[in-house]
Amino acid sequence: MLKIVRELAVDNPWVLKVIMGVIAVTFVITMGWWGIKAPQQSVVVSVNGHDIHAQDYRKAYNRAVEYYREVYKDKFDAEMLEKLKVRDKVLEDLVSRELWLEEAERFGVRVSDQELRDSIVKMNEFHKDGRFDPILYERLLAANRIKVGEFEDSKRKEILIDKVKRVIKDSVSVADEEVNETFPINATGSKDGGTERPAEEMQKLKKFLQFQKQEKAVMAYTASMRAKANVNVNKGLL
Repeated sequence: MLKIVRELAVDNPWVLKVIMGVIAVTFVITMGWWGIKAPQQSVVVSVNGHDIHAQDYRKAYNRAVEYYREVYKDKFDAEMLEKLKVRDKVLEDLVSRELWLEEAERFGVRVSDQELRDSIVKMNEFHKDGRFDPILYERLLAANRIKVGEFEDSKRKEILIDKVKRVIKDSVSVADEEVNETFPINATGSKDGGTERPAEEMQKLKKFLQFQKQEKAVMAYTASMRAKANVNVNKGLL
């Protein structure tokens, strides 16, 4: 178990977090009224030879259910759950997560213990009186039925995935010409009557366009990995 430092600021209450894009397992929610009853060691899906067991799928599924329950409140019911295709989304998120972890291994990406410590210490959920509180940290994990080692392993994987995605995002660039093509300058030109876009406006539009391109690049990369992956699903356990 990592020994987390005690410094850092902020005093926010416990917050339920759910990652629906590429799933980073953070907090485990106990089984709700739509809990899945599958044998703990049964393989729900195999991704390029890496198995995802029923217990991991069950945790991810119940986190998703809890998330939608919080979002839709009284409107959320079994019918909406089916319409949202939560089971399929959770499965795809788990597959994508496994593929990104595989890419991290292929790229040789690593997360040091210090990086992990720094990431956890910055989490407001574990702050008390403006500082990271290791006692609160362990108590909150225990209250959510998570072992410290399990949480830290999951957090390390989350950082790994973020690092690999950053490699993809950093490969995306945007030229001024591309900005002007996407956002044509007004027929009247700039404020001073010229045809040049103000530098500040150009930077804002460039950042906006770059963000869009980065997200599309990550989605395209994910789709490419998924298309080449050997994925076997045991639908009987979904």
